[in-house]
Amino acid sequence: MRKTVNILILIILFISISASCTSTAATTATVNLTSNREIIEKGEEIEISINITEQKTASYLANLYFDDTKLEFVSGPENINVDNNNIKILWYDEQGGTGAKSGELCKIVFKAKNNGIANFVISGEFYTDKAQLIQTNFEILQVQIGGEETALEIQAKEEQGNNQEVSNANLEQFRVDIEGMIPEFETDIYQYDLTVSSDINDIEVLAIPENPNAQIEVTGNTRVKTRFKFNKN
Repeated sequence: MRKTVNILILIILFISISASCTSTAATTATVNLTSNREIIEKGEEIEISINITEQKTASYLANLYFDDTKLEFVSGPENINVDNNNIKILWYDEQGGTGAKSGELCKIVFKAKNNGIANFVISGEFYTDKAQLIQTNFEILQVQIGGEETALEIQAKEEQGNNQEVSNANLEQFRVDIEGMIPEFETDIYQYDLTVSSDINDIEVLAIPENPNAQIEVTGNTRVKTRFKFNKN
């Protein structure tokens, strides 16, 4: 009889362990971040949403980390605390579980202050209406502030003239991002020809003056229009 009892106990333990594993698997969720804009310019605002999928949460304590060299906090819900680049969000369902949330949890607004890639990282603890910890997968978010610098823009920063004579209005460098400019650039040549296909709408121009204090204005290189020449016989 003792041997039979031991076998029954083992069976009961096995069933208990199986039930526990099933319960844990059912409380897995993903917390991600979404933005209302993919690319913003310096000085503009962006809205970041914290979302949970595959599960409802009745309470959570989340930490949203942001790049404070490129962004500044503007506004958010009342249940947050901003500590440098860390925003702490504390929320619980005052209805005892009937108001558990899924999908969007909250929105936070930031303002762009410098160009580059800005990272957002989310972490924290999320619980079900049974006070059970949700096994959470977290996803990061990246946002582009300002357009990416082109090769010609990078060169423009690196190649600066050093002739500061007030009367000097010469160019030190002049290039476009399309091959075929005729003739090749020379300081004393002031007219160049470039033939492009009809699907080209914009031409990027690099113009660097010999005098670093000189101002250059480039016009006519965007929204390029087709022009026709007719020879009169």
